[in-house]
Amino acid sequence: MIPSKNNTNSATRIHSTSFIHSTNTPIMTRCLLSVAIASSLLLVGCNDDNDKITYTNAPQHIASFTASEIDQELQEASAIGKAVTPDAVCGVTVEKISYQTKGSGGEATNATAALMLPTGESKDCQGDRPVLLHAHGTATEKSYDFTQVGNTDNPAGARATLMAANFAAQGYIVVAPNYAGYDTSTLDYHPYLNAKQQSEEMVTALDTARSLIKQQQSVNNTNYINVKDSGKLFLTGYSQGGHVAMATAQLLQDQNKVVTAIAPSSGPYALAAFGDAIVSGNVNVGATAFVPLLARSLQNVDGKIYRNPTEIFTDQYAGTKLPTTSSFEDLIRAGKLPQTALFEANTNETGFGFDTQNYLIQTSFRAAYLADAQANPDNLLADTGLLPEQNPQNELRKALKANDLRGYTPKMPTLICGGNQDPTVFYDLNTGAMAGILQQVSASSPTVKLNVTVLDVDATNDEDRVQNTVTSIGSAMSNPWMLTSAIPDIQTKFAGTVQLIGKNAYDQTINSGGTVAEAQYAAQVAIASTYHAGLVSTACINATRQFFDQEFKSI
Repeated sequence: MIPSKNNTNSATRIHSTSFIHSTNTPIMTRCLLSVAIASSLLLVGCNDDNDKITYTNAPQHIASFTASEIDQELQEASAIGKAVTPDAVCGVTVEKISYQTKGSGGEATNATAALMLPTGESKDCQGDRPVLLHAHGTATEKSYDFTQVGNTDNPAGARATLMAANFAAQGYIVVAPNYAGYDTSTLDYHPYLNAKQQSEEMVTALDTARSLIKQQQSVNNTNYINVKDSGKLFLTGYSQGGHVAMATAQLLQDQNKVVTAIAPSSGPYALAAFGDAIVSGNVNVGATAFVPLLARSLQNVDGKIYRNPTEIFTDQYAGTKLPTTSSFEDLIRAGKLPQTALFEANTNETGFGFDTQNYLIQTSFRAAYLADAQANPDNLLADTGLLPEQNPQNELRKALKANDLRGYTPKMPTLICGGNQDPTVFYDLNTGAMAGILQQVSASSPTVKLNVTVLDVDATNDEDRVQNTVTSIGSAMSNPWMLTSAIPDIQTKFAGTVQLIGKNAYDQTINSGGTVAEAQYAAQVAIASTYHAGLVSTACINATRQFFDQEFKSI
């Protein structure tokens, strides 16, 4: 069964990212459940080879909120989020901006973004303000629109409200692209986890927003006259957005652009290893939504992964395209996607992610992939290193490797956040791999100055793990944030919320006449179904805000 909508983020929607399971993820989270998922022209932005080609229309005013209204909207959208979010200092004005970008194959298209501006009399809401560039997580619905703060009928509404309350209402200028393929974009697919396209699009959206702020100030637009871009830039994202944020940081770093700090969270950074683990049978929650998005995105780069969709997808599902107007749940009900089954079950492989008839991936396609994975194994999975295999031969494995972020070394203060029991984006395989690589860089290259904090918000199973919940790399231990009780407090609140969600589900089952065993199972399902898109997401936003505040307020 698909979990019903709850009071965190909408757990019935996909807000996560890509493929696979770390072997130390508890069996409970691996087997329990399905998917929780007008007219002035400006020259701005840069795309391939820094071509100055991007034009956009004037911004569209969407909504304005007072500080108290933002608090109320967050309470209604996410009680869990409100519990760990400080009261709003500023009101928030939400504008929609448009820009030109490109698809995976370089084809021209358009996209939109939310621009959130702090308002109010407080000194924290006026004058020089830092810019926060946010990358959102996986969405299956084309209507996904980050300007819909307070509108929980839109699939982006809850997350947009949470970001508005944590950043725009605390004095940040927020730029949140919807991405090509969503909202009013004419692209009929989304360049999902395409590191090159998505990072370039993020920079284009950022440049567009910064230029529009200056232009609107020059014409005395009352929504813009009290704030000014200070030049400080903070970059964050969750799940798919964690991957996008890290790729964007790498692009800006390569362009010698100043980035004050970054905080990617729960991202599939080790994408090639993640893909190998999933195809090997360690299927993650949400895979039947992620794979169609990813396959079409990467196929459109050079057309080499398959000649026809039926080569990779079984006949009954080969015609399904994402994003679409239907929700993920509606696609399942209409028989356009299987609920959890990625592969064909057999005598050796059954359980979560497998079915004898209604499965997504052609067995022949999987076999060819696995043959290459066995002949040219990823170093991380083969336990021979942390970096990707250098010479995969399978076209999909080549594409995953091209978008794998292992090897990137951030030069700015960095927080990498996640939760170790994540059934959607496996923590040890992705965050753990990045932490290990950066630790090696720090140890072997003293001239490389790192300031990286790796935070596992989930300390509830600390006694069962050898990994630390907090890893400081380079100069991170001297950060003011590390010298306070902030991190233990984040972990304590996370644990308390986990316990509360479990207890509520347990009590509800008992009160409805269920047995103790049924109540215990219901508690496990409730926790697992909200873990990635609700529990960890909210905790990492809390951590990100505090991490950025130390840089923002101390400089």
